[in-house]
Parts: sequence; C-alpha cells; structure tokens
Amino acid sequence: MKKIIIAIVSVALVLGLASCSKKHAGYVGSAVNLSDKGLANCYVVSAPGYYCFDVTVIGNGQDGIIPGVGFHTETAAINPASAKILLNQNDAISDVTFDGSKIYFRAGEALGNAQVAVYDADGEALWSWHIWRTDAPADVTYTNRDELTWTVLDRNLGALSAKAGDGKKTYGLYYQWGRKDPFPAEPLAKGMYLNKENTLGYAVQYPRRALKPVAWKDVYDAFDWYVIHKDNTNHYLWGNPDFAYCHPLKEMVKTIYDPCPAGYVVAPSNAFIDFECPERLEAADGGFYFKASDGVKCFFPFAGGIYTGPKLDRPEMPVGESCALWNSATARYIYWDDGGSRSVVYKGTLESRNYYGDTRACCYPVRCVRMAE
Repeated sequence: MKKIIIAIVSVALVLGLASCSKKHAGYVGSAVNLSDKGLANCYVVSAPGYYCFDVTVIGNGQDGIIPGVGFHTETAAINPASAKILLNQNDAISDVTFDGSKIYFRAGEALGNAQVAVYDADGEALWSWHIWRTDAPADVTYTNRDELTWTVLDRNLGALSAKAGDGKKTYGLYYQWGRKDPFPAEPLAKGMYLNKENTLGYAVQYPRRALKPVAWKDVYDAFDWYVIHKDNTNHYLWGNPDFAYCHPLKEMVKTIYDPCPAGYVVAPSNAFIDFECPERLEAADGGFYFKASDGVKCFFPFAGGIYTGPKLDRPEMPVGESCALWNSATARYIYWDDGGSRSVVYKGTLESRNYYGDTRACCYPVRCVRMAE
C-alpha cells in the first residue's frame, strides 16, 4: 500500500478597487491600483483588465522592517529607474510599462503567475513583485484544538485552482524559507545557484535564483541558503524568531520578505496543528481535504517540495505524493539551543504525524493566513 505523506513546513487576497490617479496611455479607462488596499510583495488579480501598483516602496513598507536585526536595508523607500518582466506564466500579463513610480500592466483571460522587478540607474535590481493571476481565492475559517481561530486561503500561494483533481494547477509556487521570491517547480528541479556568499542583498538582486545551501562546518546537517556559519544566521526574516508555537497573530510582524498578499502572512506553526487529528482529514484526488467547520472543507494538494539537505539528489518530499508548507517559525529549541538553520515543518503520514525542523534552503509551498485586524 502506497504511503501518503503529509507535511506542513509552516505554514493571499487583496484586490484594490481604487483607480490609479492617471490614465495610462493606451489603456481604456483607469487602471486599478492594487497597492491602494495595502502594500505587499504579491498582488492578486482575479479578473481581466488594466492594473497598476506602487514600486517606490518595497514589501509591505516601513512597518515590515525590524530595526537592528540585519535586514538588507533600514528604509523601505527606493528610487527605481527601470523595470523588467522576470516571469510570465501563460502570458498572464502584457503591455507592461513603467512611469517612474508605478508599474502598469494588462491582465488577460489566461491564469498564471508573473514577476516584475525594478532597477536603479546602474542596472542593479532594487526589488521585485509577484502578480498572482487566478480566480478569486476564498477564505476558510476554522478553530483548532487550542481554541485558536484561523482564517486561511483556500489554495497555496500561486496556485491557479483550489479544486481537487486539478493536478499541478493546485500546487502553487515554491519558496526558500525567509525569501519573498517564488519559483516554479520545473526550474528548481534543474538545479540551484551557488554563490560564494549568499547575503540578503544578493537574494534581492537575483530574485530568480534559488540559492544552493552551504553546510555550516560546526553544525551537522544545517543547510541554509543565507549563511555559512551559525553566528550569521537570521531568524527574523518571516517575523517569528522565537519558535512561537502558539503565537497570537496580533503579535506577528509581517516583514518586507513575507511573500503573502496584503492582509495575509506566512503562518506560525500552530495554524495547522490539527493536521495531527485524523478525524479532520479526508482523502481527495491529488491531495486531501481538511475539514474546517459547518461542513466546509479546504483542499491541500500533494505539491511536495524540493529537498536541499546533505543529499541534494534525495527528494524527501516528492512532488505528487506529499504535502508540505513552510511555517514562519524557526526550529529553535527543537534540535539545538540556537535552532541551527532549520525552520518548522509538520511531516508524517495519515497514520503518524509530527513536527520537524527542515533546512531553510529547501523549497516548499506557502499557505497564507489572514492577519489579525
């Protein structure tokens, strides 16, 4: 009998309805300003039309910078000189233009993910954004056994469908822990990029490069895309540095590196603790259902992940056979006093499940949860 593996490695919908102040040349009517409803690294587009967003502020703005913890910058303001499309699945966007402060684009009928970046006058990348062209994601609300209520999206970040049986459309995109930049599964399978020193600044400048891990010489099996020594690691990248198992969402800090749309955040580890309860799970085509409440079920696909531990050719969470989602929490207090360079994963089978710490260079999907009001 084939084992069905479930893994939650940690654990987006805001569409601005206000229009941009200027009518862009060639556009019929005014472009919808996506950033009017909140700044983010990801903008959801759920209907064809003309859109724009602000590119003079990175991530979710100044509130997303935690002072003194080693982020690549202390200010969210940038001054871009040019822009470029980096990713455009199914030609989801077209007619992309840049006016010095906003990027304008047209979204067609085709669903897909796009990524655009802005550059300074010297051609150095300053930041990039993910445009998620999908049908409107829905919220699913449930209360777990710790009596904490969570509202999650009905699909993985970047997924083009939330329907069981839709195969790869339900997988979404893959992320290295602590990074905002999405990667489709196929390029990841072809290899990762190894730089001599993978800093946060380097990751920002090269958003299409999945960074190959380097093992710390003094910590066994601690592979991180970011550092080569434990003294240089950064547990703050997704705003949850203390392995906050039952972290209240109202205390979460959404950082500039969080990949979720405005109003959502990468979940703390407790968000999906009830995956340990077999009575809340139900087998489905290509994944499983999580039973929320009032008969509502939320589909989780077998999107797997790209494992980048010591044996880089070993697919620990095979795509098509397993479910894995990143948490925002670090794995501190699980393996070592300093947590090493791992972050929380929930792994197991339908019969046996447990939390686990996985190496941060691994590439897993994300399921975003709504932030507290």
